[in-house]
Amino acid sequence: MKQTQLWSVVTLSTTVLGLPSVGRAATTNGNSTTSGETASSDAVNVKKSQSLREKLTSRGIVTEIHPHNLAGRQAATLYIRNIPFLTFVSQADISNPTEKASAIAAKINQLITNKVDASQITVSWKAASYIIKVNGKELVEIDGDTTRLPDTTNNLSQDALQATNRLRRLIDVTHALNQINSIPLPPQEPIKQPQQVKKPPQQNASEKVQATSKGMASYYSYEGGNRTATGERFNPQGFTAAHRSLPFGTLVRVTNTGNGRSVVVRINDRGPFIRGRVIDLSLGAARELGMISNGVAAVKLEILSN
Repeated sequence: MKQTQLWSVVTLSTTVLGLPSVGRAATTNGNSTTSGETASSDAVNVKKSQSLREKLTSRGIVTEIHPHNLAGRQAATLYIRNIPFLTFVSQADISNPTEKASAIAAKINQLITNKVDASQITVSWKAASYIIKVNGKELVEIDGDTTRLPDTTNNLSQDALQATNRLRRLIDVTHALNQINSIPLPPQEPIKQPQQVKKPPQQNASEKVQATSKGMASYYSYEGGNRTATGERFNPQGFTAAHRSLPFGTLVRVTNTGNGRSVVVRINDRGPFIRGRVIDLSLGAARELGMISNGVAAVKLEILSN
C-alpha cells in the first residue's frame, strides 16, 4: 500500500507438507538515510521478492504470514490472497504462533491446488469454540483467544461465521453461509457495541458526479497510527481509501453492487497494487459496505466534485 515502505518476502523456516509459508514485513522507511550501495541492494531484493511471489502464486501458494505482537504476546496473522484470514496468538504451550499459522497455510495451499469444492467448507460449534471443516474434516479451531478473527466483531459465533465465509470466497466463488447449524441457543456471547464513528458529511452525496467506474474493492486492516501517503496517520475506523491515481482529498462514493450499500470516502493513500482491484478501503468504510466477511466486493465508484 504505502509508497514510503519497501516490502520484502521472506521464507519462514517452518514448512508443512513441503509447501513453504511466506511472511511479509516492512523493512525500510523511505526517509532513512542510506548509502547508494544499500539502496541498490534493496531494489534488487524487492525484485527478487516480487519474482518469488509470482512463482509461489503460480504453484498455488497464495498464503502469507505476518508475524507481529498483540497486547504483549507473539502473534501471526495468516493472509489469503492479501486478505487477513485468522490471527494466531501465543500461549503457554505454543511458543511460536507462526508455526501453527504455517501448518494451516500449508493445508489451505493444498486445498487450492486440489481445487476443493468451497461449498464443502463449513463451521460447527464445539463446547466453547468453533471448528472450520473441509469435507467433514477439521481444518482449524477458533476459540477467540489463541485463534481469532483479525477484525473481530467481539462475538465469537459471528467471528467464526465470517472467517468461514471469507475462506469459502477466497478459495472459490460460492454463496455465503448465514448461520451455524449446531450452535446451541441460548446462550450467546455478549455483543460489544462498536464505537460510533463520525461519518463524513453526507450532503456530498448530492453533488455532481464527475466520473464513474466499476471494479473490485478490498480493505486493509493495518493498525492505527501508521502514516498514509499523504503523511497523515491512518485511522482504521475512518472513512478513507487508497486509489492509484485520484488526487488526495478526492471524495468518492463507493457502492457495493451486491447489497446496494454505499459510503463516501476521502482518498488519502495510494494503492491497491493488485490486478483487478480499483480501490482499497479502510476497515470502517468496508464495514459500512457490509464486505468484511468476504474481504472483497464488486463496487461502483462515483467521483464527486469538491
